[in-house]
Amino acid sequence: MSASILTVSQINTYVKMLLDGDPRLKNVFISGEISNFNNNYRSGHFYFSLKDEKSVIKAVMFSTNASRVRFKPVDGMKVIVSGRISVYEATGQYQLYVDSMQPDGVGSLAIAYEQLKNRLLEEGLFDDSHKLRIPEFPKKIGVITSSTGAVIQDIKNVVSRRCPVVEIVLCPAAVQGEYAAQQLVGAVELFNRLNNVDVIIIGRGGGSFEDLNCFNDERLVRTIYASKIPVISAVGHETDYTLCDFVSDLRAPTPSAAAEIAVPDRSELRKEIDDIYEFIESAVENKLYSEMLSVDRLNDRLSSLRFDNYIVSERMYILSLNKNLNSMIENKIKLEKAEVSAAANKVNSLSPINLLQKGYSAVLKDNSVVSSVKLLDVNDRITVKMADGEINCSVESIDVSGEKIYERI
Repeated sequence: MSASILTVSQINTYVKMLLDGDPRLKNVFISGEISNFNNNYRSGHFYFSLKDEKSVIKAVMFSTNASRVRFKPVDGMKVIVSGRISVYEATGQYQLYVDSMQPDGVGSLAIAYEQLKNRLLEEGLFDDSHKLRIPEFPKKIGVITSSTGAVIQDIKNVVSRRCPVVEIVLCPAAVQGEYAAQQLVGAVELFNRLNNVDVIIIGRGGGSFEDLNCFNDERLVRTIYASKIPVISAVGHETDYTLCDFVSDLRAPTPSAAAEIAVPDRSELRKEIDDIYEFIESAVENKLYSEMLSVDRLNDRLSSLRFDNYIVSERMYILSLNKNLNSMIENKIKLEKAEVSAAANKVNSLSPINLLQKGYSAVLKDNSVVSSVKLLDVNDRITVKMADGEINCSVESIDVSGEKIYERI
């Protein structure tokens, strides 16, 4: 039976699959000496080899991780790196993909540091979303450090220079040694329990990795994370990073820098107040000047109108209107009187009384005017109404157009 024939790509892919599937190669810590170091300035990637007395392994550290390295790697430097082992399929070469790098010399402490850092990072303890805002104008500052070291004196000097009204409350704690972490935890918890300060500064001067190790204690990191009071970490110098730096609400490179961040500068505040006062004063003066110009313009305008003449003119105009109105009313009354008189004359001309005075008379039967002889019968009693009296009569006979139709028998 003939063996299967594989391509080079298939072999490399298979080997890569084997390495990537081995959990022991996914997160390894390796110590070694750097050789053939190449910093690609365009991409930001680190390409180098790690070697010991017997062997060499190729390594690459991509720019995202390389940017977090706080020292300058060089050939011959002993380091401890963490990362994973895999295969670069294009060349078939297995290599180390580095996630972090620390100078060697601290051995297991550095490995423990990296392992704890990665675990806390995955839990989200270093996320910016959990960080508290540092107050702009604190009244009291809590300081956690050694009572005999230079740190507390540096902080006092800075605070007294920048804003001496701010009170400093010291909670002394060891910053190095076996019991240091426990005392630091107790100090943070005490400030939170008393709630008597506005911000906490926790710090010490620089030192070796071993000296600073108490600030990498997991209990302290979690206590700072849970603090309801903002915490400024001021541990060591600029190149020294501890886990307290990552979890604190703000990291300062030195204790003096932490004090400057925590306390406003009195002279700067005074200058800001002076600038605001000058701005307000200038704005008020400009506003007053503008309003005075407006008043002057109005005064000039009023003077040009000569109100006395205007009032006299308006009064004459009103009197003229009143006179014209009275004249119109009188003419209207005269016209209405004339129309009423004409209507009265017309009514009088049609009045029955006037007709009676002219010699006419009216015949009434039962108090009703008789307008036709056909409405009467012989022997009817009628009244003949004249201008100066009445005649009561009895109908003897009735003629219609000269024809006698009724006659008393």
